[in-house]
Amino acid sequence: MKKKIFAKIFLFLMVLFFTPVSVFASVVKFAQISDIHYQPYAPADENSFKLKYYTMSILDDAIDQIKNEKGVDFILVTGDAADRPLAADFDYMYKYLNKNLPKKWYYVLGNHDVSATGMKKADQLKLLRDNKVNDFSKGKTYYSFKPKSDIVFIALDGTYDNKVTPQGYLPPEQLQFTEEILKKSKGKAVVIFLHHPITYPAKSSDHNVINDFELKKMLKKYDNPVMVVGGHFHACKVERDGNIVEVASPAIVSYPCAFRYITIDNKKDKTAFIIDYKETRLKDIQELAKKKMKWSHKWAYGGESDRITTIVIDKKAKNK
Repeated sequence: MKKKIFAKIFLFLMVLFFTPVSVFASVVKFAQISDIHYQPYAPADENSFKLKYYTMSILDDAIDQIKNEKGVDFILVTGDAADRPLAADFDYMYKYLNKNLPKKWYYVLGNHDVSATGMKKADQLKLLRDNKVNDFSKGKTYYSFKPKSDIVFIALDGTYDNKVTPQGYLPPEQLQFTEEILKKSKGKAVVIFLHHPITYPAKSSDHNVINDFELKKMLKKYDNPVMVVGGHFHACKVERDGNIVEVASPAIVSYPCAFRYITIDNKKDKTAFIIDYKETRLKDIQELAKKKMKWSHKWAYGGESDRITTIVIDKKAKNK
């Protein structure tokens, strides 16, 4: 009996020893929903590219698809869950997402979540904690979590609560917070998610992150494969800048009424970021959203590689 046990252990150790390290990988798959813009009693004939009258129907379709998608570990909701910075609207949405999303979910604030004349960040934090939304217990609007030992997620908050603006800004304490994590994360894949992306589907002088260059400069100091993912522009865009994969994702509330699945396959020598795109199935509403666009719908839809693509970062290469 002891000989059989020893033989099994020996065989296992031999397989472990002679198997290339690169085949051992951590894989994380998440769904990303952005820009829901819930607003109760929004009129059906509203003169806006945002279909707020239909947003809950579109959201429900996205949630139904996520429920039936295999391998989803969790969901990122990247801001603007409601359209107005009103506590009642956000309280409803947080409760709704808690009840209906099939997996653990994480949130970051959007520019519609706080304002000088509405909810402040402190108000949002209280509401998020009251609704037990993940990882806001430390009293900060930015945080991190590790779904796998070699994959790190960092949530950042680029919003202002002292003025009304669609621009984003990352304060020094958040950049320092990010760098401290990077210093401890050699060889790990890093995903930074926030409402404001750092790749821009359209040129804009008022929707950008005004100090995005500081974040990029800091990320390039390290060898980590990094993905920075946001929403905000209601449009699809994917770019690579050295070791940084920059992703802007579509909105639920406006054309193309879509969301994403993203998979990170992290091996010792390389990391693959597999970026997918899923439209909601309410095609009559999507067509209406397309007609409501006040500019060309093509930039919101993006090119094929802005919707579905795989980018592989070679950890041994110079990606600067």
